[in-house]
Amino acid sequence: IQRREGGPAMPPTPQPREVPPLAKMLAGGTAGMMAKTAVSPVERVRILAQTGEAQGLSAYATAVKIVNEEGVLGLWRGNTANCARVFPSKAVLFTANDLWKTKLSWIFGSDVRGLGFFSGSMAGITARCIPSVATYPLDFARTRLSGSYASSMQASSMISVLSDTVRKEGVMGLYKGVGPTIAGALPYEGIKFGCYDLLVSTWAKDDNGKVPITGKFSCGAIAGTISGFVLYPNDTVRKLMQMQREGDKLYDGALDCYRKVYRKHGVARFYRGVLPYLSRMVPNAAIQFGMFESFKQFYLNR
Repeated sequence: IQRREGGPAMPPTPQPREVPPLAKMLAGGTAGMMAKTAVSPVERVRILAQTGEAQGLSAYATAVKIVNEEGVLGLWRGNTANCARVFPSKAVLFTANDLWKTKLSWIFGSDVRGLGFFSGSMAGITARCIPSVATYPLDFARTRLSGSYASSMQASSMISVLSDTVRKEGVMGLYKGVGPTIAGALPYEGIKFGCYDLLVSTWAKDDNGKVPITGKFSCGAIAGTISGFVLYPNDTVRKLMQMQREGDKLYDGALDCYRKVYRKHGVARFYRGVLPYLSRMVPNAAIQFGMFESFKQFYLNR
């Protein structure tokens, strides 16, 4: 109880409510699954182009071929494995970003420019080095399922992909491409969260001095597009390594993949499928950031 000098006692100043870490993890994981499911058809087309299985077809022609061969649900092939991978990864990522931002603000002050880049980078390392590595086999299975047409698939389900790979290539076969995944975590998440914080800080505020939810969706979309384009070559290398099968020893690691792809195809090969990627990145990042913030606000208002 606070007391004015010579006056009556004053009630204590109420402290602002905070969203507990567990609720943030649930919000981040759910937002991630919603985003991935929404953009899965575009993602399927993009992966086929990125791995070379589309054989030069346009995005529309690739989508038509998928529907003709596999039905409409073929556009969501691999999405179950992707959601199972995304939930723990995004749960840790968004929660860790808020945690690192709080800690860094306490150390350096909240008005430091670029704080979002550093908190996002640290969150990326935290999320990629623990849950992402643990669930990497699911990402591997998703790429194998999404990166080929049904007619040329050697395995038709997530379980069969995982079991066949372990039987033929050993457990380490499930971790092809994990190097670029970890290496790309720091710059990718750093650029994404850094751009998001910068955009939110300059976005028009409403009457309550807050950025409206539509603004957060827009900031998330722009930030995700920028980081996705910059780090797209790294994702291409990751996908090419994941698609290597037993006996197809094309690349001896990520650096060798970069070198051979560049020598044979040039820089343009690293950006194959980038247009479908960017077209899905806009709603993907917008849904992730927007829904995460919405879930947190819903918790505070309940």
